Amino acid sequence: MLVACNKPSWISSFDVVKIIRTHFQDKVGHSWTLDPMASWLMILWVWKGTKQLTELIWLDKAYETTIDFSLLTDTRDASFWEKEERFEIKGDWLIKDGVLIKSPNIGEIKAKLDSIIYQENKETLLPLPTFSAKKQNWRRLYKDARKWKAEIQEKQMKIYKYEILSYDFPYLKVRFSVGSWTYIRSIGYWLWKELWLWWALVQLERISIWKFNLSEIGTKDSAKGNIKWEERCIYYKELDLEAIKTPD
Repeated sequence: MLVACNKPSWISSFDVVKIIRTHFQDKVGHSWTLDPMASWLMILWVWKGTKQLTELIWLDKAYETTIDFSLLTDTRDASFWEKEERFEIKGDWLIKDGVLIKSPNIGEIKAKLDSIIYQENKETLLPLPTFSAKKQNWRRLYKDARKWKAEIQEKQMKIYKYEILSYDFPYLKVRFSVGSWTYIRSIGYWLWKELWLWWALVQLERISIWKFNLSEIGTKDSAKGNIKWEERCIYYKELDLEAIKTPD
């Protein structure tokens, strides 16, 4: 059985698996290790067939994110590890070490994003976030990052389209449609280098995997469990793999 879940913010992927496993009293598998900060669509297998989750890894996905240009963290998101620095904002200006930095206008941001849109089978080379669950030499990158040993690497990624939902400096909210293994933090890191502004993701939500949308889960079915002495509720919906899988 395939189960689509609405993962709340600030709990881990394993927390979701634990709650669903207890609810169904059966084996549960999943394909993605998700950021605890993020709230998003997560798909699990219950009972047999966990290996079929690999079919979902390669599907396109859509995300909504909010970038804060006045915040800098070591993880590049709101759940910092050791370093967090916030800069003063005055109108359209950011102040760092007494220096005024002009905010980019929406046209400048669009011009930068337009330049990395996927076309003619040409992917974009973007930096991998060091604080990520991607494995290198059989080891999660974030484990080296926590010891300040991680090296910035680059990977080919696909960004099909984007939509700027709102922009009120220093906050930029964008919806991205991307290919598999495309990191939203990588796009933010690239924007930082292009615009010379500091940044961190303060909100991230996966809203779809191929044809299936997060909004389709609803609140009809739910599973509850205690995570760190707090009851958490996971809304889910049973579905068929063919309902979301890429057609032949």
